[in-house]
Amino acid sequence: MKKILRRLGWVLAAALLLAAVFHVSNAGSRMRRALYGAAPGVTLEDRDVGYWLRAEVEELVSRQAEELRQEPRNAFFDRNTGEIYPEVQGRLVNVRGTVEAVMEAEKDSRVYLDMIYIDPEITASLLEALDKPLGSFETSIGGGGGRAENIRLATKSLDYYLLAPGQVFSFNRTVGPTTAERGYKPAPIIVRGSIVQGLGGGICQVSTTLFNAVDYAGLEVVERHKHSKPVGYVPKGRDATVSWHLDFKFRNTTNRYVMIRAWTDWRISITIMTH
Repeated sequence: MKKILRRLGWVLAAALLLAAVFHVSNAGSRMRRALYGAAPGVTLEDRDVGYWLRAEVEELVSRQAEELRQEPRNAFFDRNTGEIYPEVQGRLVNVRGTVEAVMEAEKDSRVYLDMIYIDPEITASLLEALDKPLGSFETSIGGGGGRAENIRLATKSLDYYLLAPGQVFSFNRTVGPTTAERGYKPAPIIVRGSIVQGLGGGICQVSTTLFNAVDYAGLEVVERHKHSKPVGYVPKGRDATVSWHLDFKFRNTTNRYVMIRAWTDWRISITIMTH
């Protein structure tokens, strides 16, 4: 019996000790919040964060920052319709600044998220202002079938292409591979002075028309190659051939944006526009 009573005494003592420790721990936690937490009655937006510790506030603000984050998006043209899709302003939360504001706020005050807004570089108003021709050129489309379709596809790839000041344009990178999967057809091409059939035949007339428009616009030609024999759609020496290893490139040497407008009917028409 004495042993049982002794054990019960030890159990009771341990329980009392745990209760005391728990009480002291809670008191310590309350004291820590009072000393180091946000002031009582502080709200972040509509959330009561009074007595919250810095780590708790930072976790809350970080979650809100992820939910509210918005990447900026430039305005752009729909190449099929010509419609302008307006820009979207970017936003992000200054997490550190918001947390500091909460922790330093006076009693019963309201704090708002410190938002940072990012303006897109290209706006709808900029695109609308691109209505002043710098230079233009046209060539008549000879032949039909696959050649005409190749010309149409390549010309469409150029339409509404926008270049920032100093940016270099690459015809090959913009038009992309002239593969059957992308709709290109076999048509005559010039290879080492001979005319043979090849996928994408005819697109050199597009690069040639673009070269002449660029030249009339006074922009810097970075890379150009002539055909191995004269072509019939421009005077001798005014052509610009392209292939998988030959490119046509030019640089926007103005201090303004320029845009390529390009379309086809019975001809290829290309104009370099600015604002």
